[in-house]
Amino acid sequence: MLLDHLNKWVRLARQEQNSKSSDRKRSRLTEDAASLNEQIVAVDGILLNLDSSLMANAAFRCKAYARALMNFEQQILLVKEREGSEATLTEYYEKMHEIYANIDEPDGMEGISSLIVSPTLEHQIRQHESTGNWTSAQSCWEVKLQQSPDEVDLHIGLLRCLRNLGHYGTSSDGFGCAKNLINSF
Repeated sequence: MLLDHLNKWVRLARQEQNSKSSDRKRSRLTEDAASLNEQIVAVDGILLNLDSSLMANAAFRCKAYARALMNFEQQILLVKEREGSEATLTEYYEKMHEIYANIDEPDGMEGISSLIVSPTLEHQIRQHESTGNWTSAQSCWEVKLQQSPDEVDLHIGLLRCLRNLGHYGTSSDGFGCAKNLINSF
């Protein structure tokens, strides 16, 4: 939010500076105009020196997915220019895939999925859930549960799939309690 305000201030200050300079028709700079120019340069310099990877991860943790996506895209462009390492890019592609899942953007998910060479189980689960392929998502959750049966989040994910498939009831087998648990998320 602070970054948005700073970027807006720089943009408006530049507009003001341009309108004043066109009014003066290239007369010499006044002290106010020179001071404003110095301020613009200082703030713009700070904004340009922010690490886009740090910004992307911070935005992702704060659930500011649009800002995270923008910063991850910038980071991918930088990595491609510098080194082009596929291992590094795959990490960014996975994060972008997770972002697209959170902002419910199936076209973005499809596009980024085509860039991921060997998708993880988490990737496959997100892909299946976003497209509504709940049976395939259920299979992936069951595989994850076989690997880590004590993880509560995996049980919740499986129960969410079962709910979307309509496989729950109020019987004594625990699904009634699980249904209440899922609905609380």
